[in-house]
Order: sequence, then C-alpha cells, then structure tokens
Amino acid sequence: MLTVDIDTGGTMTDALVSDGTRRYACKVDTTPHDYTVSLVACLKEAARALGYASVSDFLSRVSLLRWSSTITTNVLGERRGSKVGLLVTQGQEQALYGAGRSPIIGELVGEEVVIGLPRNPAPADILAGVKQLLEAGVRRICVCLADAFPDNRAECAIKTVIEDQYPDHIIGSVPVLLGSDMAQLRHDQTRAHYSVMNAYTHSQLANSLFKAEDLLRDEYGWNGALLIGHTSGGVARIGKTKAVDTIESGPVFGTFGGAHLAGLYGLKDVICFDVGGTTTKASVVRDGAPVFQRGGKLMDVPVRTSFAMLRSAVVGGGSVARVRDGGLVLGPESMGAAPGPACYNLGGDQATLTDALLVLGYLDPAKFLGGRRVVRANLAQAAIERNVAGPLAVSADVAALMIRDEAVAIMSDLVGSLLREAGLQAGATPLFAYGGNGPVFAALVADRLGLPAAYAFDLGPVFSAFGSAISDVLHRYERGLEGPWAAGDAFAGVVRLLRTQAERDLRGEGFDPARARYTWELDLGPVEAEASTVRAECELAAPGAVLDALTEAAGAAGLAGQATLAIRLLTRFAVGAHGVTRRSERTGTQAAGQRAARFDGRDADVVPVWCWESMNAGDRLAGPALVNGDTLTCPVPPGWRLAVDDYGNAVLSRGQ
Repeated sequence: MLTVDIDTGGTMTDALVSDGTRRYACKVDTTPHDYTVSLVACLKEAARALGYASVSDFLSRVSLLRWSSTITTNVLGERRGSKVGLLVTQGQEQALYGAGRSPIIGELVGEEVVIGLPRNPAPADILAGVKQLLEAGVRRICVCLADAFPDNRAECAIKTVIEDQYPDHIIGSVPVLLGSDMAQLRHDQTRAHYSVMNAYTHSQLANSLFKAEDLLRDEYGWNGALLIGHTSGGVARIGKTKAVDTIESGPVFGTFGGAHLAGLYGLKDVICFDVGGTTTKASVVRDGAPVFQRGGKLMDVPVRTSFAMLRSAVVGGGSVARVRDGGLVLGPESMGAAPGPACYNLGGDQATLTDALLVLGYLDPAKFLGGRRVVRANLAQAAIERNVAGPLAVSADVAALMIRDEAVAIMSDLVGSLLREAGLQAGATPLFAYGGNGPVFAALVADRLGLPAAYAFDLGPVFSAFGSAISDVLHRYERGLEGPWAAGDAFAGVVRLLRTQAERDLRGEGFDPARARYTWELDLGPVEAEASTVRAECELAAPGAVLDALTEAAGAAGLAGQATLAIRLLTRFAVGAHGVTRRSERTGTQAAGQRAARFDGRDADVVPVWCWESMNAGDRLAGPALVNGDTLTCPVPPGWRLAVDDYGNAVLSRGQ
C-alpha cells in the first residue's frame, strides 16, 4: 500500500508518495482561492506518473494521506480571518491581561468588539454584550475571563446563557469558544490570545479540510485516513484538530525531517534553512531533536505555550526587487506562483529573486521545476533592466548580483540571529538547506556566516512532505500545574485527566491505546527557559508511576525542586512512516555540459554543469560549478566543493 504526504505552501504544493521502498515526488502551484484544487492536482500528477488510469485507481492503493499546510499561517499573516468578538473581564478590554495594549487589538479583533463584563455578570449584562457583538457582524465569540483556570465555571456559565438565547438550530447562533478550553494554563493573556487566534482562523481551515475530505470520499471513493499536520510534528484526524494546532505545521515538519537526518549523520546540532517562493524559515535541531521554546511570540503574538523555535524572513524566489530612495529593496512583496516572476511569461513584469538567479546563470531553463515550466532569460533580464539596473545605472548582470547579495544578507541575518538565540557556535553548526531555493543559497549563506558545511538533499524540494512521511499520529495534552509539582492529589488528578483524554481520543480515531507510545513531559523553572523540560517514557500508568519517572528525570537534569509551569502528555501511534536508505557507491560521473555563470563582481565564467540525477554516491566536484536537476539546483561557488554522500545527498564544504 502507498502513503501520500502533501505540504501546501504559500507558492508551491508538494507531494511525496511512498510504498516504503520507492518514492515519487512532485510539485504543483498552490491555489490560494481553493487549497483543495492544488491538493487534487498533486494526486492527479502522482496517478499519471505512477501509471494509474485515474485518481480513483491511484487512491485505491493509498492507505493514508497526511496533509500539512500554511493555511492557518497565511490567514494570520494576511489578516483575512473571520470577524471575532471577545468577552473579557471589565477593565481588560485593551491589555487582555498583559502589560499595555495587546498586539491583537485592532489586528485580529477590533477594538469595538471587545466587551468588558463585570466580575459576576447577570444574564442581562451578557446578552447585552452579545447583542452588540452580533450587530457588529461578529461570527465567533470568545469568552476569556480573568482567573478562569483551573476553575472555569464562570466562563461555562456565560456560554450557557448565550447558547440558551441563541441555540444551534437558529440562524442567529454563533459558536462560543472558551479561553479555558483553548489553553489550559493559568496565564490569562495566553488563553485570550490563543482563543482569538483559533476563532480567527477556524473557518478558512475547516472549509478546506472538510471540502478535501468530501472530495476524496464523494468524487474518488476513498475512505482512508486523512490526517492533518500539527505544529507538534505529528498528525491527527480532522475531528481532533484545532486551527492553532496547525500554525507553521509545514515548516515544523521540515525541522523534524532535519532531526531525522541529523541522527543518520551523527550530527548533534544543526540549523535548518528552508527557502521557498515567498519566505525563508530557519529552525534548530539541538542534541538531535527539534528545539521547542516555552513562551515567546507565535506569529508575532505573545503566548506562554510550548512551540517550535522557528524564525522567518519574508524573502523567497518570488520576492520583488525594486529601487527605493536610491537603494535596492528586496521584498516583502512577492509575485507568488501567479503571475510569478517575469521569466514565467505569465504576465508578471516585476524583477524578482528568481529572475536574478536566472540571469546569473544558476538556473537551467530546461530543468526548471523538473521541466514543467519554461522560463525565459530575456524576460528576466528585461524586468531587471527596467526595475533595478536602469534606476541604479548599472548593467543587468550587476543588478542581478546585487539582488542575490541582498537575499544572502537577509537570509544570513536570519540564520545568524537564530544561532545566537539558540546558543550555538557558527563554526560548529552545519546548515541543512531545503525547499525549492534552499540549496541555491546554501554555500553562499554558510560562507558568509562561517558555517563548517551545508547539506542539500535529494528530497529537498519536498522536504517538509518528507518530514510528514516519517511522522506518527500525535496527540498533545498540556495543563498548567503551578507550584510544587509533586503535590500529591493535584498532580494525581491531572495525570488521571490527561490519561483519560488520551485513551478516549485514540479509540475515537480508531487506534488501539495499547499500541501507542506515551511520553510525559514537565516544564520546570522560568517561562523563558525552554531547556527546562524533562521527559519520561511511561505507559498510561498510575499517577504514582508517572511521578516516580518524572522525579528521576528531573533529578538527572539537576532540576529537582524547580517550580512547575506545566505537565504534558504526548501520545504517538505509528502509521506508515518511511525514512531514507543508503545508496550503493558508483563514481566516475562526468559533467553534462557548461554554462556561463557569475559568482562575483568579475565577468561571468563558463563553468561545468552537472546533472543531479546522473550523479552517484562518491562523486565529487570543485567550484565554481553548477548542479542542476529535476529535484536540486545547487551552485558551487569558487573555493567550495560538493560531494555526494551514501544517502544520495549533496555535502558542500570549503576547500579544493
């Protein structure tokens, strides 16, 4: 049987199909007007390439489909979510329990639809507030009161009043979300922020997920498991997915893919570098695992939950280059997949980073996107001359080099700042480059920052889909537990609650709890100290056994006696994960041709061009050179060399 992993990004949608031994990867343009169109396009392309007569025939051989996306991320970033209303404790309408005005006021929720309620509101107070929200066009209502966790009876009472007045069966009803359900922590502002973020993005994500499920069932007769990618690095069914669970899920899967390969290579610390058509993302693998932080900003919104240490810069292949105030500016505007860069010949007339890479000679017009799209260097050059070279009074070649260097500077700033934040030394931390454009900039960024090596992967263009392909069904249950964590009854009650939730959810999805793996985690110490998490593998055992296991883990980490922030239960159920295997070594490949390329301010050099698909484990080449193929575009600058390793990936390092 086959598994299918699909990752919907801002510009491209990637798919990886595997039977456990062989793989097929493809990319199609993302369709923001309807994300299911690009999802189905991936299935059609896979069915065609693998020789199936129809999508239905192909899906009859598919046991499960995992889908990760940036849908929630894009809705938040582009500020195009549902209109949300918020009921809070009186006096907190602006701060939302923080210091100063909350950053979501006026962004995710309008100032006029945040209603303050007295400490003990009467039904008339509640309904007056709801009437004001409905008249303002609100489609979802969040209730986030002060001190509503762990005792959320006041929020539940408000929800009951609203639902009694506006029951589900009438058109005027609106969903009511409780902050105490969204984030089970004592931090009032986190509960408010999480509930608004979820309500704001829920409809757009739900529409896409349910439409996909209906399409697969009704049009193609497929009743397999559609599993949705979560920020935790795992997947779950639609019925167990909240919108906030999926924020940056695609890029996070890339980090988990990086951690998997770091383990194969015996690397302890790695910087993951994902460059797509719209954004560049950087994340950290430390001690062989993706780094999660507790507290910080999630999509520029402060929260005190645990989430992946992932940073972004708005620069990618579609980033627009222009002259402003006499200087070159790259981004944040992007041409996306449509109309795309000028070289696509689809109506785009702006100079983009992709146009610059084509003019510099790095891209092979015959192999761009596997040969599925013809790109035209003359159109790229004309756009650069018109928008950049002319205003700056330089040649198109020099302007293209300036655009490339600006991209390298932005990307290097991103990676360098993350290295410092994570406490890693540049000289000891290799770069894992992936995404459609990651390998293009791998050696350039590594050289600028003094990194020891850069890796580019055969599966790099679909690397987040690869991260999904090695994922398990994963449920994450978290509950705040402030104070001494070994405080008997309170601790035991929380363990029993999380255990019951885990068993119920696994059975509800059709998975046997006895076959799952269970990890208990405890966050100890200051909120900002992400390194204070201790873990223990433990069955769904009695609270005493969990307490003993965590006590031992805390003692081993030197954290015994630290204050508690939260306890967390992770449940994993393996569903067809596929890793990578070694290749046999065959050397002696020759360069396939040559092409003019520019790496510095001197004239362009004619350099050898190697076909990636023809290269084998053990092959080595020295820069300046170009590697082009259906799945990898990788310039090798002067002073750098490239070797194909035993896994069929490219390793870039300094020296001849």
